[in-house]
Amino acid sequence: MTQIDDPIEIYRKALAEIPAVVEEHPPVINRAEVWPYPELDRLWVRIETSPFAAFPNLAFTVLDPDGGMVTTMFVVEIRETYQTVTLHLRHAPHPGARYRLEIELSRAEAVLDTRTLEFDLVFRNPA
Repeated sequence: MTQIDDPIEIYRKALAEIPAVVEEHPPVINRAEVWPYPELDRLWVRIETSPFAAFPNLAFTVLDPDGGMVTTMFVVEIRETYQTVTLHLRHAPHPGARYRLEIELSRAEAVLDTRTLEFDLVFRNPA
């Protein structure tokens, strides 16, 4: 009679053979872009981070020309190095005005990297 291995033991053995992922350095923000939508009441944000072993968080804050906070978003434990989000402006937009997007990459209460993008609130086709 043929001996059949227990599927649970096969699974445990396979998991034990997976090499542990080790970060050589903490993740950083490699690239970030912000694109206003045609109505100027939303922003399309694209961000790319370096590879990571433990999942970091992303915080986005948009400030108007006067330095007042227009919107904020916090993304917990991102899973991919490439993220795209849509931010909705909470206040009436000021077309053509200079806005600022602050991005913070963090993990376990430690800030890993930050990026600040200044942009004019005008529609530009990303294509």
